[in-house]
Amino acid sequence: MTANRQASWRIERAPDEPLGRTNAGRFSIPLRITNGQEVFEAHLVLTGADCEKLVSELSRLLAGDEPAPLDPIGGPA
Repeated sequence: MTANRQASWRIERAPDEPLGRTNAGRFSIPLRITNGQEVFEAHLVLTGADCEKLVSELSRLLAGDEPAPLDPIGGPA
C-alpha cells in the first residue's frame, strides 16, 4: 500500500476479509474506505460477467500487453 497526500479518500481491498457471495449469487469484494481520519467498510458487488472482465483486464495489465493508464491523481496506476 502506498500513500498519496493529494488524495483525501482512499479505497482499497480489505486485506483480512475474504471474498464472498451475495444471496443473489453475485461476488462480493470487501473494501476499506478511508478519508485520512475515519475508516469505512463496504463491498464491491460484481456479477460473474463483471468478474470475468475484471480478471481479463488485470491479466493484460500484469502481462504488460498494454500500457497501464495513468490514474486520476496523475501518477502511474
